Amino acid sequence: MRILFFIIIGVLLWSNKTNAQSKINFFEANVAFMRPTGFLSRNIQNTKIGFEAGYLRQLKLEKPLFWGLSIYYHPINSATATIQEVLDFDLVNFDYQTTSNLLGFNGKMRFYPDLNLGKLELYVEAQLGYKWFFTSTSKTLTNDQEASDSSIEKGSLSLTYGASGGINFPVNGQLYLNFRANYLPGLSTSYYIRNDSNTLSFSTIELFDLKKSTTDIIRWDLGVTWKLPNSDDE
Repeated sequence: MRILFFIIIGVLLWSNKTNAQSKINFFEANVAFMRPTGFLSRNIQNTKIGFEAGYLRQLKLEKPLFWGLSIYYHPINSATATIQEVLDFDLVNFDYQTTSNLLGFNGKMRFYPDLNLGKLELYVEAQLGYKWFFTSTSKTLTNDQEASDSSIEKGSLSLTYGASGGINFPVNGQLYLNFRANYLPGLSTSYYIRNDSNTLSFSTIELFDLKKSTTDIIRWDLGVTWKLPNSDDE
């Protein structure tokens, strides 16, 4: 997740240095609740909790139209086990852990319609991007946490499109509460899912089955939106 951190910091620094500083810039951070739908729900039955972060910039002064980027992450399944192996002619214990994950990247357009809802600000969005399903396995010597190794078992992309609608509620001039519902269908791809009936012999990846389906999800986001300072606010 270090890469995600540096991406967010880079976007914030760029937004502060840009020439047209009178345009509105938003940064968002949300707790995200993902519910698989369609064929994906046959393999992933439960709602998965993760997070979402996004950046939005006003396209044109005085126009309630924004473009932006959204990144979201959800852990899906995990499995751990301690397995004995031969190392330098001795039996030693290794701790194995396999995790399957979803990482999403979307570009989006947001529009605020002119509706009289009191303090509430309603918006709608169109989104286009990718879901990346990836599974990794780590192997660590039980008595030496520094002696570890990790590898990506599989990673596959699913083209994603969709729409969302949300509400901002102002707390003050710079901070808003945010609620959003997203419908994000995705094209078919393959991914690993935990199967409790599988048996273990040499690695925790054996406890997973490879599945393939479309990747439709519904995601609810709950969090905050910051209006980044610009020249008009100084």
